[in-house]
Amino acid sequence: MNNIRIKQVDAFTRKPFTGNPAGVVLDANQLSSKEMQKIAREMNLSETVFVMDTTHEEADLRLRWFTPTQEVDLCGHATIAAFHTLAEEGYYGLEVNEPQSFIVETKSGDLTVDVEWREFHPYIKFSLPIQKFYPYPGDLAHLCGALGISEIELSQKVKPQILENGYCFIPLKTYDSLQTLDPNNALLKKLYDKYEIVGFAVVTSDTGNANIDWYMRFFAPALGVNEDPVTGSANGPMAAYLYENNFLDHNKKLHTLKGAQGHFIDRPGYVSVFLKTNGESIEEIQIAGDAITVMNGNMLLKANLPEEF
Repeated sequence: MNNIRIKQVDAFTRKPFTGNPAGVVLDANQLSSKEMQKIAREMNLSETVFVMDTTHEEADLRLRWFTPTQEVDLCGHATIAAFHTLAEEGYYGLEVNEPQSFIVETKSGDLTVDVEWREFHPYIKFSLPIQKFYPYPGDLAHLCGALGISEIELSQKVKPQILENGYCFIPLKTYDSLQTLDPNNALLKKLYDKYEIVGFAVVTSDTGNANIDWYMRFFAPALGVNEDPVTGSANGPMAAYLYENNFLDHNKKLHTLKGAQGHFIDRPGYVSVFLKTNGESIEEIQIAGDAITVMNGNMLLKANLPEEF
């Protein structure tokens, strides 16, 4: 392939230049993994998603996600961006105001993605894998030092915990602490090396807004993402974090929550989270959001000039 068509889509928002931008390549079957990585590096966004044919009959299509430095198993905002683009282009029979459901093959297993419509605009909802939380294994003083906060700023109600996928959730008492923290990327990378923590989700329920359940900041320098604007794959498990630590009513079988992120780097976005339980355990976690296309173009993969001139 000499060139590809590529879009840049802002996810978890309807306003251009906010939310989390993702690169989207719809026709990626002929691309090698090496080419995908180069394209993601060139886009230099937190993730670029590639839409491909599925490798098994149970799924409708396949998604692969790449940061500028490596492939990842799951990416929430790029999934939103991918299906927004598919709906915008009318792929897979998608039509305005005609809801559809898809089975998507990924490195995290098959995911169910629903395309709904609001005011003629695609609204994407999909399920995340349900994962376990474990106590943070290290010294909290070292963790706080890497994040540029003091231990007294940590929540006294619940301690930092690590999700199976390597995300570490760190709850803070106040919005001000979340706003002013100053992470040291080199130290965060050392924690990745020691404990395989791939991302740090720093959160607070001190929102001052009845419509927002938490504010989040997410740092993943080991993946080439110093600060991610809006992280669907972390906001979804945040609902499970609250449930498992008894902050949500266990008698209620459906919780509808909203996370806010990106406000401190001028890219605000919002993730809707739906948590279904049976009163004893979590049955399903879904995240949902809007998106908007901000760029549509072609990327040249091969030049007509010699490499040395």
